Amino acid sequence: MTKIGIGLPGISVADAGAAAEVVSKYDFDSFSVYGDLGDLPPYAVLHGIATSLAGSRVQSVGPMGVSAGMQHPDVIAMHARALEEQLPGQTYVGLVRGAFLENIGEKPATLAQLETMIRRVREVNGNVPVYVGGFGERILGLAGRLSLAGVKLGGTTSSELAAQARDTIANQDVKIVLGAVSVIDEDRRAARALARREVAKYLDVVGPLDKSLDVDQQHSLSRFLELFRAGDQEAPDVISDALLDRFAVAGTPDDAHVMLDGMDGVVDRFEFGTPHGLGDRADAIKLIGESLLIADTENN
Repeated sequence: MTKIGIGLPGISVADAGAAAEVVSKYDFDSFSVYGDLGDLPPYAVLHGIATSLAGSRVQSVGPMGVSAGMQHPDVIAMHARALEEQLPGQTYVGLVRGAFLENIGEKPATLAQLETMIRRVREVNGNVPVYVGGFGERILGLAGRLSLAGVKLGGTTSSELAAQARDTIANQDVKIVLGAVSVIDEDRRAARALARREVAKYLDVVGPLDKSLDVDQQHSLSRFLELFRAGDQEAPDVISDALLDRFAVAGTPDDAHVMLDGMDGVVDRFEFGTPHGLGDRADAIKLIGESLLIADTENN
């Protein structure tokens, strides 16, 4: 069965703390803080909210991910050690090359730099699980060769992409984690409308990486990219339902159930990503917990 986690950007320590308080009350498998351009540093956020998750049932708390191109390996390794001291046996380390660095005139980490970071984090932190984020064959191959805990494919709900990644990794011990924009609400139409807007900036980056799209999905993506890159504010409106469902989970809790069922046996964990719902994040996470975790426990 695909486990469920929560992922969110470091908007503020208060926002993440409110989310963590709700997450701690349910059987969520993970709590991840993004490290995208413009977010607060994920370890700063995690250190600030750790007490909310201490002793909870959440077994994977960490950054997804820390750019290996921005900080020295020892800095990240020591942050990881500090978080593990706060949350013994509950943490992980998530590393990425940092593709967004190109937007500020910097270069993403090379594969060699990423491997150096992984090895140093392991030296300092022993058995703390290490994940990497990325779609490329070389990163997936690195994850398999180093027997990492897992790979995060961000911005997708595609089981087909997950299956392809597993074949490339060629190591069954490496877990596959997906995560994507999520808008869960009983108002299905409003949820999907917001999801189209929220997914646009991710679809611009991740969409072209998914080579498993069918002809209709490719056509929708091409039309969207044409309008989006021209600055057309209505570009999200041309995202078809089928394309939306490949890059976001949007709709009612029942819709989310269907999506998770389709991942069973292929995806080890799915992390519901920002903004989670139509309004307050904590309320949206509570709805996800109540409808997808408690219901499943009662039915099994």
